[in-house]
Amino acid sequence: MPATAYERLLVCYVPAIDLRQVAAGEFPHVGRLLSTGPAVRFRTQPSIDQLATLFTGTYPHEHGLWGPRLRPDWRSRTPGQRLADLLPDIVTTTIQCARYALGEPIDLATMPPRRRRRFEWLRLNIKAVHDLDRVLEPINGRPTVYTAVGADRSRYTYQDDFWDLDGLLETVGNGDFAFELVDAHCLDHLQHWNMGDRERMHGFYRGVDDFVRALEAKCRSRGIGFVVLSDHGMEPVDRVIDLRPALEGLDAPADAYDVFIENTRATLWLHEADAGARLLDGLRASDLGILRTREDMRAYDLVFEDDAYGAAYFYARPGSTFFPNDFHQPLASLIKTLSDRQQRRRFRTPWHQADHGYLPDHDSELGFMALAADGYEPIDEFVTLIDIAPTLLDLLHVAPPESMKGTAAFRPRRT
Repeated sequence: MPATAYERLLVCYVPAIDLRQVAAGEFPHVGRLLSTGPAVRFRTQPSIDQLATLFTGTYPHEHGLWGPRLRPDWRSRTPGQRLADLLPDIVTTTIQCARYALGEPIDLATMPPRRRRRFEWLRLNIKAVHDLDRVLEPINGRPTVYTAVGADRSRYTYQDDFWDLDGLLETVGNGDFAFELVDAHCLDHLQHWNMGDRERMHGFYRGVDDFVRALEAKCRSRGIGFVVLSDHGMEPVDRVIDLRPALEGLDAPADAYDVFIENTRATLWLHEADAGARLLDGLRASDLGILRTREDMRAYDLVFEDDAYGAAYFYARPGSTFFPNDFHQPLASLIKTLSDRQQRRRFRTPWHQADHGYLPDHDSELGFMALAADGYEPIDEFVTLIDIAPTLLDLLHVAPPESMKGTAAFRPRRT
């Protein structure tokens, strides 16, 4: 296909296609795209969510979506809130989970109100119909691929059901949009909960690979440019760590710090200098994970001006997961187990069997982008996350906004 032909472009975004599994032959079609078409690789940021960076072409300290942020007024409480905080956490979270099950959107329903009031949850989670329009708008004032192309000429589709990929194939890639991103998120979920069943995972891998192959064929038949994109792989979990008792044993009073625990990262805010220093010294010496301070994060191009997003971060070592964490609640796990057949193993094993979001030097944090075309070549083997958005715009011959500092990863093949 000539390098000037992309009036329409579809991105098949499948998070958690692990390049190690591709090399092992689990994704034969994806492997062919990587070996025959122009392709690049990149390291993730030390987070589980890369979408805002992929869409805006800017870093988290610029677009502002970096997980939990401590609210400036976190110490204040109304009289009604003080009364609610007298209830046991299991009661308040059960009420929230019940409301969530009835369809009411509640971020972090597994978290008691006394803790939810302390944090803002800043992440681009697109898991419900009412979230879809957020993708077509600027993110905290930052232009995106969608705003550059035009919201009326773009579409974002989210699908996390493996058994409905055939239905998804019918609804996307029909040439109705200049830019279309299909978020096939099921592989991410399947590996989180089924990684221990290798035979079952083999079938899932082939099913996802068949979907990518069929969608590419559909796009080719309609003259639509096709990109397959995965922003991370997945590491099998062989160690489960309860981090809270370990923190409580580090000689720091409970009111001297705040902590928000995710599966592979714990974010810490320090309220007392001496106790905070003891806490960090204890974590540095711990074999449970790897400590990085806010200043250390500059090595990953994360330049936060203050501690609102955390003073330090404690990352699980690859193959470990923190459990319980701030996403776990027994009723929530039961709801997910009963409502999503991809998560049925969660009933007997409520922690992830595979994870990502470790520090970027690990193989599970390696992503890739491949273009199904003969007319382009990669500028380099490795690019950065902020290069993805300008690359997609360049393929559409749309000028990137000034806020996007990355560069296009592909160029017309030199003759």
